[in-house]
Amino acid sequence: MQIASQRVNLAMVILAVALSACTVWLIPTEYLPYWLGALGLVTAFAAYTFLGNPLMAVLAWFFAVTCIHEEFARLIVPSFFNLTIPRVFLALLVLLFAAMLGAGRLKLRWAWPTSLLMAVILLYFTLSAAVSGFQTIAVASVHYRLIAGYWFPVLVFGLMVQAVRTDRDIRKVLLFFFILGIYLTFTGWAEQFKLWSVVWPGFIADPDKGIHWGRVRGPFLASPIMGLAMVYVFYNNLVLARMSGPVFRLICRLAALATVPVVFWTQTRSVWLAMLVAGAIWVLSVRRGLSRVTWLSLILAVMVTGAAYNWRNIASGKRDVGGVTSLEPVYVRLGLLMISWDIFKDHPIVGVGFGHFRDNAVHYANNPSSPYYAFASSAMEHNNFLSILSECGLIGLILYVWLLIALLKTSLRLYRRLPASGSAPISRDIVVLYWALYADFFIDAMFRETSVSPFANALFFGLTGLIFALDHMLGPVPLPQRPAERPYEAPLLSFPA
Repeated sequence: MQIASQRVNLAMVILAVALSACTVWLIPTEYLPYWLGALGLVTAFAAYTFLGNPLMAVLAWFFAVTCIHEEFARLIVPSFFNLTIPRVFLALLVLLFAAMLGAGRLKLRWAWPTSLLMAVILLYFTLSAAVSGFQTIAVASVHYRLIAGYWFPVLVFGLMVQAVRTDRDIRKVLLFFFILGIYLTFTGWAEQFKLWSVVWPGFIADPDKGIHWGRVRGPFLASPIMGLAMVYVFYNNLVLARMSGPVFRLICRLAALATVPVVFWTQTRSVWLAMLVAGAIWVLSVRRGLSRVTWLSLILAVMVTGAAYNWRNIASGKRDVGGVTSLEPVYVRLGLLMISWDIFKDHPIVGVGFGHFRDNAVHYANNPSSPYYAFASSAMEHNNFLSILSECGLIGLILYVWLLIALLKTSLRLYRRLPASGSAPISRDIVVLYWALYADFFIDAMFRETSVSPFANALFFGLTGLIFALDHMLGPVPLPQRPAERPYEAPLLSFPA
C-alpha cells in the first residue's frame, strides 16, 4: 500500500510540473527567468512534500543555524526583520510540515500539556515586548531575542516531535550530530593552531566578527556556544558508539576524544563545569561496562593529571591561557546580580519589559566606587533566570522554571518506562544523553543569556522534542524487558574486518 501511495504521489507531482510548464508560453519574456525560478521552487516544495523526509529537513535547518547564519548572509529589509537563511528556512519548514499534514503524510502530535505551557510563555513574552516597545539600546534587539531565542526554538521543538517517528530517525539524529561534531572539532583544532586557510566559513577568521577572539569559538563566533555544542557532541558520540559495530564504535570514541581539547580551548569556565557535571550524570546513570567507581576514578585521575600539568596557566589571571582567576567576569556577574535584584524590587510582577534590561540597568548602577557596578552598568544580562526575573517579573520566571521542571519530569518518566536493557537506539541511553544536554544548557543559562544565540536554545528545545517523540513512539504502556540471552548492542554502522 505504501509503495502504491508513493507512486500516486509521484504521478501527481509529475502531472503538476507538466501543467505548470505549459504556462511558460503565457509569461512575457522579460519575466520568464523569475517565473521559471519560482516554478522550480514550487515544484521542489511539492516534490518534497510528497516524497521527502521531514526529519532531514529539520536537520538541514540545524546545519543552517550553525554555519550559514546572519554572518554568512543577511538581507536588510527596511521596516522589517532582516532576512537570513535560517529564518527563511524555518518559515519554509513550517509550511512544509503543514503541507505534509494536509497531504496525510504526517499525523499531528500534541505534546500536551507542555506545548500549552510553551505557548503561554511565548504569548506572555511577546505581549511584554509589545507593551514595553521594541526599541532598545542593547546590541541584541528585542525582536531578535524574542524570535531567535524563543519562537524559533519552540517551533523546532514542535517540528522534531512531528518528524521523529521510528528508531531509524533517532539514529539519524545521532549520526547527524556526530558529523556536525566532526566539523566543529576540525574547526576548533584549526582555530587553535591558526590554520585559517582550512576554516569554513571564512567569517570565523575575522577578529571583527562576534566576540571572544583568541579563544576557540567556531562558526558561532562565541566560545560559550562552541563549548555548549562540543559538550553535547562528546556525549552524543559516546551514545552512538554504544549502538554501533566494532569499527564505527572505535571511530565514535576517537571522535569524542578529539573534542576534549576543543572544550578546553574555549577557555570558558562554565563549559568546563558543564563537561564535568554531564560526565557525572553519565557515569551515575549508565549501568553497563566499567563500574561506576572505576569510571569516577578514571575521571578524577584525568582531572588531577590535567590540572597538575596546566596548573601555572589555570591559576593565572589570563583567560587566553585558561586562567580561572580572571576577576572581571566575576565582577560583571556580581554587579548584574545586584542590578537585577534592584530592578525586581521595583518591578516585581511583570518586570521592565522583555528585552529591556539593558535600557534600565544603567539607572541602577548608583555606586560609581563599586567595581561590580562599574563593570556591570554597560553589560547585558548574563543569566537567563535573572534576565527573565528583571524583564518579565515573577510571572515570567515562574512560567520558565515551570517549563524546565516539566521537561525534566517528562524525561524521568520516559526513563522509567524504558527497560534497563532496551534495544538501541530506543533505550535509556537516549534519556541519559538528554540529561547531559539538560545540565549543559542549564549551566550555560546560569552564566549567559542564551536568547541572544539561536543555536543554544534551538539545540536544547529541538532535542527535547526528540524525547517527547520517543515518548509518543512507546505508546500508552512501557516496553517489556528484553530477554537476557539477547545481546544488547544493535549495530548502527559496521564494516567488514
